[in-house]
Amino acid sequence: MTPDPPDDHVDHGSDKDAAAPTPGRGRSRPLYDPQFPDPTAGMVLHRVLAMSARTFLLNDLGDEFDDGPYRTGPAHALTLAMGTRPLWAQSAAESLRGTGRRADRTERIHQTRVSMRRVRSNLRTYRLLLDSGWGTALRAELAWYGNELGRSRDLDLLTAVIAERGAEVLDADEVARLLAVVAWKRVAVEREIAAEQAGPRRFLLTEQMMTLWDGPEFKVKASKPAVDVLPPMLHRAWRDLQAAGRRARKDPTDVHLHQLRIRLKELRYGADTLALVEGGRARKTAKAAERLQSKLGDHHDIVFSIGWLEALAAEQPDLADAAERLASAQRDLAAETRKGWRRELKDVDRRWRRWQG
Repeated sequence: MTPDPPDDHVDHGSDKDAAAPTPGRGRSRPLYDPQFPDPTAGMVLHRVLAMSARTFLLNDLGDEFDDGPYRTGPAHALTLAMGTRPLWAQSAAESLRGTGRRADRTERIHQTRVSMRRVRSNLRTYRLLLDSGWGTALRAELAWYGNELGRSRDLDLLTAVIAERGAEVLDADEVARLLAVVAWKRVAVEREIAAEQAGPRRFLLTEQMMTLWDGPEFKVKASKPAVDVLPPMLHRAWRDLQAAGRRARKDPTDVHLHQLRIRLKELRYGADTLALVEGGRARKTAKAAERLQSKLGDHHDIVFSIGWLEALAAEQPDLADAAERLASAQRDLAAETRKGWRRELKDVDRRWRRWQG
């Protein structure tokens, strides 16, 4: 299981027929206003969006980009855009750490999806700094493409479950037959994803990520100090998390725990952004949210695998016995991953209240 679990493979907030954002939307106004001694809200948000955009561009684009201008161009552009304020006075290598292209295709897909989730979350949390229509449309496109790539990630997950967990409860022949089903499904999924990647919708999304790198057009409010503008915007994410937590405590269904995980991600990414100006307590809150998010992500992965195995048992009687035995083992594991989440949610609450005072 990944330490940073991806979104659900079905995102009800996306719309496959949604219009793609207009490519090349207006470039940024200056991110630094000389009358303010501290970083502006636009500086901080642009930094986060730019880093995620770079990760997306380097990991999602094809192999032909390995030796292209993205290797060095963005580092220089980012240094210029963020200026030499103390908060941003880092070497290019340090500021871009973790955004590079990964060698393994599975890891590239993972990094691409993580970068898109971070962009979506920050566009939602700090939406008052940007044109609302543009931000909403871009979030919808990111959800669409994230779900497409998620289909490949789902198959990676199932392969790992069958190969690792299946080896404990199934015969080698049964494991091989289940893996063959996943491999057969992968052929069709990879063909469909490749078609989407070669299509105009993905091309327009790539252009929008370039816009995030260069800097989207911020509202006037973004020119004010980050420490004044950004913190109040995170309170909605906190209220949403509290509501999801109450539902989960009252009725801890798989659906409610999944909704709680989504709200934890929003708080985590928003707090990560604020940590650039508020430091340790914001970072500790983000880490606490990430720990519980990861735990609930493992649980969600297991629940997904159970559903897939149950469906397979119904569709293919010859594999029903093996699928049901593996599903039973996964149910036991799901019960284990449910333990302790209330305690960890209390830790998130405690970190938040210490931060907020």
